[in-house]
Amino acid sequence: MITLLALVLFVNVSAVSAASTTTVDANSIIKSSSTVKNYVETKKTVPSTVTVGTKKVTSEQYMYLLASTVTNLNKNTKKSVTVKTVSKAPKPVENVKTGTLSKSEYIKLAGKITAFVNTNGRLPNFVSTSKGTMNPNNLIYTYSKIVAFYKTNNRLPNTVSVKSWSSISKTSSEGAPSGSVQAKIDAIGYQEAKYGRAQGNSDPYVMEKIGWGDCYASSYWLYNHLSAAGVSVRIVDAIGGSYPLHRWVQINVGNGWQIWNYAKYNSKHIGATSSSYVVIKTFTG
Repeated sequence: MITLLALVLFVNVSAVSAASTTTVDANSIIKSSSTVKNYVETKKTVPSTVTVGTKKVTSEQYMYLLASTVTNLNKNTKKSVTVKTVSKAPKPVENVKTGTLSKSEYIKLAGKITAFVNTNGRLPNFVSTSKGTMNPNNLIYTYSKIVAFYKTNNRLPNTVSVKSWSSISKTSSEGAPSGSVQAKIDAIGYQEAKYGRAQGNSDPYVMEKIGWGDCYASSYWLYNHLSAAGVSVRIVDAIGGSYPLHRWVQINVGNGWQIWNYAKYNSKHIGATSSSYVVIKTFTG
């Protein structure tokens, strides 16, 4: 009796587990891609939900389906893809130039996207490409174009064109605060001032999670948010001085490059430590 009961429980649990896993077939994903591509080009935004076969998924889930399908198609397989719970990117940013991504690059990026989702349960704030960083909405549009090409030509494209999401969508800058330029700058400044200063973390996205970072983390955080708001910004690296391994940010709102006013926002980070520096990265709004 005990053995029989255990067997019945095992079968019931297995049935529940199998029923809780939702998959969509590759052909349904491929068929839906042109609908999403056309929606973005017509509505100038990404749809909040997408119907794939008989399933309705969020745009975040759809990004995972697209990336997984591109990876599978590159391996000449049309496996079904599991519909995962995928959260939105908390702070999407972008700084991408018009150009093209090669097949080898967009295949590699698809793998990075699915790996990130599998680890973090959400879309990344951006993905770094040879043309700059791309935000999730732009990635959804780009990969819908890739899969739509496959639908028409029965093969993956050799390249895919990319350009800034602001030039595609209705919004002028994804993830940027609203209001005047100075209001945007102040909002970013006060937000950065919440983060502590300490050595041991140079990643701006880790800084958002743990609440502290070094001058590298702060500089890239400011660069990402200011450039997303359309503010001309650059990161500079000290040469000599009292702290030769220091980085800080400069902005230009029409009166030349000025040191970011860390003191105004009571930032824990500091500005220039040397009058000599080299420019590491520049965004011109």
